[in-house]
Amino acid sequence: MFAFEAGFAVDLARAESRLPASARDALPQSRRVPADSDFTQKPLRIAVERAIHSIDGFTTAPLVETTIYDFGAISVTFRVPFDGDLPKLAVLAAALWNNRMLANAARIVVEETIATLGDTITRSELRVSAEDFVVFVVDPASCAASAPTVAEFGAANLAALLRLEDKPLSAEEIADAVQFPLAYGPRDLVLVDWAAAFIVDAEPAATLAVLEHANVQLAELKHLDSELDRGLDQVWTMLNDRSLFRPFRLRSNLRKLAELELEGAALFDGVTNALKLFGDQHLARVQRAAGRRFRIEDWEQSVSRKLSTLGSISERLESRQSQYRSEVLEWIIIMLILFEILQTLIR
Repeated sequence: MFAFEAGFAVDLARAESRLPASARDALPQSRRVPADSDFTQKPLRIAVERAIHSIDGFTTAPLVETTIYDFGAISVTFRVPFDGDLPKLAVLAAALWNNRMLANAARIVVEETIATLGDTITRSELRVSAEDFVVFVVDPASCAASAPTVAEFGAANLAALLRLEDKPLSAEEIADAVQFPLAYGPRDLVLVDWAAAFIVDAEPAATLAVLEHANVQLAELKHLDSELDRGLDQVWTMLNDRSLFRPFRLRSNLRKLAELELEGAALFDGVTNALKLFGDQHLARVQRAAGRRFRIEDWEQSVSRKLSTLGSISERLESRQSQYRSEVLEWIIIMLILFEILQTLIR
């Protein structure tokens, strides 16, 4: 799956009418969980037939799924059917590492989607980079043991898949890759790492949706962090402006700064609060595992710090503008007094 930043926001209601084969999907559930354990704004999903791609002897399925989120992100998912053992699957895993062919194919899908959605996307702009993530899904019916475990598949084999690595890994690396196994039922297994995840589940749709959202969240936070970096660079340029016209440019700079701060806060809130998993402890654990591996909390803290810095600078600039305004008024009063004095002397 590939996550792209496509714009500031998407009007999903209008977008749905432009994509007749689409559907507003709730989080798939096969367990008994509270009804409010779902997306705050249900994303728009569409599956369209695309060209088949060959990857080291494997081929992608003809249907490619596109997921559109209200906060401006688009995710593209390719599926590669597989039948064989884990060592053979490791060949595919290595081929999927930084696969430019699939990345370019995903970009084409997103470009076409953006063109179709048109003005339903606010400030449409496709970023150059994408965030990719691989998920291996195994049907429990194909497992020999009644309860799939890390030991059954082999920790070294699983670690190689999770790291998309075709070379032997150290014992420390293997232990780190497989250290957080999760399961809901006796026939389930979920392992999440920073590059890939491994799922044994007869009904994996909900877990896949949570992992897809986590990947999109990472892409959005990286994008926002980069935008705030650029914004702070512009702020330092404002602060270092020593020209004669600096006071007159201050109002325009303050407006730009306020826009950046408000948009950053809105996007941050939209991304971090898009999925609520109240009561679904298993999916919440999957979400936390993905967040831990993706270092989501670190990215959130980085964005929060930069938003706070922007807010602090904005307050100081507003204070400085008020100071300039007071100084100008004082000079106007002084000039008026001088004018009155001169008039009196002339008379």
